[in-house]
Amino acid sequence: MHGKHTLIRWLGRLALAGVSFYFLVAAVLQFLRTDYSFLGTPLSFYLLGPYNGWLHAAFYVLAAAIVSLALATYLSSAAQWRSITTLVLFMLGAIGVVVTAVAATDTNARLTVHGAIHLAAAALAFSATSFGMLLQSWQFRRDPVWRHHFRPAMELAVFEFLVLWFYALIHTRVNGFMEKLTIVLILIWLGQQAGRLARLRRH
Repeated sequence: MHGKHTLIRWLGRLALAGVSFYFLVAAVLQFLRTDYSFLGTPLSFYLLGPYNGWLHAAFYVLAAAIVSLALATYLSSAAQWRSITTLVLFMLGAIGVVVTAVAATDTNARLTVHGAIHLAAAALAFSATSFGMLLQSWQFRRDPVWRHHFRPAMELAVFEFLVLWFYALIHTRVNGFMEKLTIVLILIWLGQQAGRLARLRRH
């Protein structure tokens, strides 16, 4: 049991480091890429052009962080409240993050094959991770290990889900900002859960 607890905490630390690295790189690029509009340009565009290597690395690190967090949360939960569905959703989200980085987005109105793959992968990353956050938060309500974190986790997951669908269904001039806000909310949820895992006490 001691070895399992140590593994959970280390996975939590790795997830927290990965989420922090992604946030830092994405935030710094908002200042370095003065050719892009913060409000109007999606983060995917920053995967092309100057400093794109840093963001590619950040996407891969984030995918690893999601996997680490999903495994650690699964292992730390009470046996009867572990969910393979939640684990699979987070894994699919991580795959979507990787493919989003690999397949370049289209920067004009003409849809290409790699652009279509990018859009599908981004949709998978957003939706699978968001549903994973919702389901995991809901499971916290009766899990003796996590029940005291149910309310803050659930409230943030629901808010992020609403923002995601607003971004997906309503197109405005600040669509880039709405996408980045959605990403930030996901990162906050992931970062908070990773922090809890990193500080988890043995039960």
